[in-house]
Amino acid sequence: MKRILIIDDEEEMLNSLSKILSRRPEFKLTLLQDANKALQLIASQSFDLIITDLRMKEVSGMDILEAAFQADNNNKVIIISGYGTIETSVDAIRYGAADFLEKPFTANKLFNSIDNILNAENIQKEVDHEEVPSKQIFESIIYKSEQISKIVQLIKRVSPSNTSILITGESGTGKELIARAIHNLSPRKLNPFVPVNCGALPENLFESELFGHERGAFTGAVRTKPGLLEFADTGTFFFDEIGDLGLSLQVKLLRMLEDRKIRRIGNVKEIPIDVRIVVATNKNLERLIEQNLFREDLYYRLTTMRIEIPPLRQRPDDIMPIANHILSTICKDNSGYKCSFSQEAKEQLEAYSWPGNVRELQNIIQHAYLLRSSEVIKAEDLPNSTKSNKSCITDKFLKLPYKEAKSKITQEFEIAYLKYNLQKYEGNISKTAEVCGMDRRTIHRLLKKEDIIV
Repeated sequence: MKRILIIDDEEEMLNSLSKILSRRPEFKLTLLQDANKALQLIASQSFDLIITDLRMKEVSGMDILEAAFQADNNNKVIIISGYGTIETSVDAIRYGAADFLEKPFTANKLFNSIDNILNAENIQKEVDHEEVPSKQIFESIIYKSEQISKIVQLIKRVSPSNTSILITGESGTGKELIARAIHNLSPRKLNPFVPVNCGALPENLFESELFGHERGAFTGAVRTKPGLLEFADTGTFFFDEIGDLGLSLQVKLLRMLEDRKIRRIGNVKEIPIDVRIVVATNKNLERLIEQNLFREDLYYRLTTMRIEIPPLRQRPDDIMPIANHILSTICKDNSGYKCSFSQEAKEQLEAYSWPGNVRELQNIIQHAYLLRSSEVIKAEDLPNSTKSNKSCITDKFLKLPYKEAKSKITQEFEIAYLKYNLQKYEGNISKTAEVCGMDRRTIHRLLKKEDIIV
């Protein structure tokens, strides 16, 4: 359970943040509208994360940030504001904020920021020197499909080398899981794995985070700070969304890959580093090269080996194994309460196209878990969006023998057709038969056959 303190003097914003973050059962939220009370609470209690508004009536977000560091230098703080500028975001980060979010922001952006910050704590942990079994490494990659099975075999082959790897795939397909598996199967597994999102920070601030800076290198640089690349020495560095990296930083990254050295901002001394680079993107890098937005020489440096993760809609065999794993995890986080899917819910999940991939699947299952009325998640517990593109001819039928598939499709059509029209004509069988051009005896026979109650 992660304890999160949220501070905002606007009740509406406080309620919005609470509603969004309550989707994650592993978060325990404390909400405060009074910033003065927040200062007292920060001094007396510990939190995994503090989220605060920048501009409040009596106490500012920067005051909260200062109080958080006075209480514990390791406190993590996200500052949010509707008056954000590059300067204010840079100042907030330089003075210790873990992130700065400008209003309005999406729920996904908030969750990404929180996950990046909380996951970064794992980097600081002492390394467990025990050998990690291969089975444990792949525990988080839930799959049944042949496509992912082939990717797992490829990971096992390429992980022992120091080759740079490009992972491509749509947003939410699990690119970071693949990157972590590569690291955990490599000789570097006992050393740091450092992930960073290339689009998360302004370019001028990102350079400082990446390469580090010396004290006095710029206004606000009150102490020397090693960069993330330096921290990842002897380990693996994961650039997520490499397509968002600015051209000037692409040049510096290319130089680092060629020389295996970095230079902190404000220092002429070069520092040798030994890192394996794994990158990921949901963008078409070849198209970005054509548009002069991505360097071709860097592209070839990074694509010695390429792993492409297919979207969830192209591997329907993985939908229910992943869904069951997500639901099991949610149940464990809620005192082990048992829960399962009804057959209709399973069919609806399998028929949906999942444009948001595994991340969307996770959000929808959390949504359904909260709305369920029993220990079984039913089709009606799922959001309407999962019903919009449901097709009667899905992969589950295409894999069956022709006669069996035809029989099942016909059966589902008959049930759906009868339910729709009987509901439309308020259960009047005679009216339904007349309008639909069916015999009353046929309707009665189908109702009995399919056990439909009118």
